[in-house]
Amino acid sequence: MITFYIDIVTPGFIAGQDHNTGASYLGGPANILCLPNNPELSNRTAPGNSILVGTEYENGNFFASGAQDEDAPCALCRSKNISSSVMIPGRKTCYDGWQMEYHGILASGAYNFRPSSFICIDNYPEFIQGGQDDKDGFVLYATSTKCGSLTCPPYGDKLAVNCVVCSK
Repeated sequence: MITFYIDIVTPGFIAGQDHNTGASYLGGPANILCLPNNPELSNRTAPGNSILVGTEYENGNFFASGAQDEDAPCALCRSKNISSSVMIPGRKTCYDGWQMEYHGILASGAYNFRPSSFICIDNYPEFIQGGQDDKDGFVLYATSTKCGSLTCPPYGDKLAVNCVVCSK
């Protein structure tokens, strides 16, 4: 008998950068996320330089019969045997039993820049002394949602995405 030592933290929706941004827009975040199905929504709109959309199955019925264009679910899991730290997009509080390290806004590079990753920027960011010059090195943009493949509700269109970093 096989014993699994995995907890499902939350089920959700697979989300990532929109692939239909056009040939001149091949950048933006390259990683995909598991957005929880019980988000804590932001009340702020974001400018749309980093856009988060839902994910669909392609390739006809390769994955399963009837899979074509179906939206893809996910689950955030953790091993019961080791300590864990996780960034949860779409939330500003941790689930029961987890310790909040910080919360903020999801960000990435823009879709028309080089590929990047989604990261969680603290609600109280710090700044490097003397670093206020506009040198346009790598730049961060707040990530917004786009309804369609991303289920709305529970998400809302063009809203900034909260995030929280939790440990257990």
